[in-house]
Amino acid sequence: MVKKQKTKRVKKPYSARKARSRIVFVKKMIFFLLLFFVLPAVIVGSYLYYVNVIEPTPTHKKQKTQAQEQHIASEELMQKMKEMLETEKKRLSTLTLTPQVPKEEKPAITEKPEQIPLPQEEQYAQPEDDTKVNGSYLSEINDYKSSIKDKSESVKKKVIKKIVHGEMPKLAIIIDDVSFDWQAKMIKKIPFKVNPSFFPPTSKHPNTPILSKEFEFSMVHLPLEALSYAHPEVGTLKVGDSVEVITRKIQELKKLFPATSYYNNHTGSRFTSSYDAMDKLVSVMKNENLHFVDSRTSGDSKAPDVFKKYQLNLLSRDIFLDNSIEKSAIKEQLKRAISMAQKNGYAIAIGHPHKNTLEVLRDAKPMLKDINLVYVKELEK
Repeated sequence: MVKKQKTKRVKKPYSARKARSRIVFVKKMIFFLLLFFVLPAVIVGSYLYYVNVIEPTPTHKKQKTQAQEQHIASEELMQKMKEMLETEKKRLSTLTLTPQVPKEEKPAITEKPEQIPLPQEEQYAQPEDDTKVNGSYLSEINDYKSSIKDKSESVKKKVIKKIVHGEMPKLAIIIDDVSFDWQAKMIKKIPFKVNPSFFPPTSKHPNTPILSKEFEFSMVHLPLEALSYAHPEVGTLKVGDSVEVITRKIQELKKLFPATSYYNNHTGSRFTSSYDAMDKLVSVMKNENLHFVDSRTSGDSKAPDVFKKYQLNLLSRDIFLDNSIEKSAIKEQLKRAISMAQKNGYAIAIGHPHKNTLEVLRDAKPMLKDINLVYVKELEK
């Protein structure tokens, strides 16, 4: 047998072996660096990217959800506010008096002032319908007619006027029951002095104190108890009210109308025909430095007797202008008022803020050329 000859392994030089071992060491170090540093960094970075970018945390979700809910809530609130504004506009449109005519020619009217006791279905008649309704619904006028029914002529003529001569006759025209903006606007178109008398504010006519400030001179239309009137104003003073109750009411009105010192009564046929009731009212008004003008809604008014007791000069109505609200009838009443002023030196006429009444007065300047139109305070001089 032939034996295989062993090949001798040739040893590499020392320098080559050393270089090879270094290469192996470097590879091991790179492996360990990758394993313990780079790989964990990649894993952690991937996790953070996923958590913060791809899939936000529950906190972020919650913040996003809250922001969305706030946005939705804001939109719902705005929608509700719009609905409330629309509802309020509709409500005010039923209270604001608006005629179907040009704005510069006629005022906005859709309802009658609350002092007019119309049947329910007629309470929102347009101003054009005024001429079709007789004067029986006029509260003060009707009150006066009721009070003088079956009374003697001596009672009807009880009020004695102080005669004034030697100067141009004076006429004070009072417009009672002023409640709404359209009435104030029409009164301002009258080209001479008139005396608007405003109702105390109620929920139906809350702006009367504000409207009164638009005039150089105005009055308060004080509601007093009537003999028979089915629609009294809120806060009407009654015959049985104490001095304390009357004082509180008058002081309350002074705060509401601080620039107004002249008052006249709304209805009040029962109140003014009671000496005790008038005595309490006049004493309170005297203490509060206020003046009372008797609308004479009662033919048996005790105002003359009470004013005599307190040594005060009484101003009282001479004539109603709108017993009927036909324009021709109003003009005739105005002529009568002029005659009374010429006869006695002065007169007081009372009208109401009906469209026809205010239009007659607006155009009445030629009729009044020889009359001095005044505020009631000028009759005290």
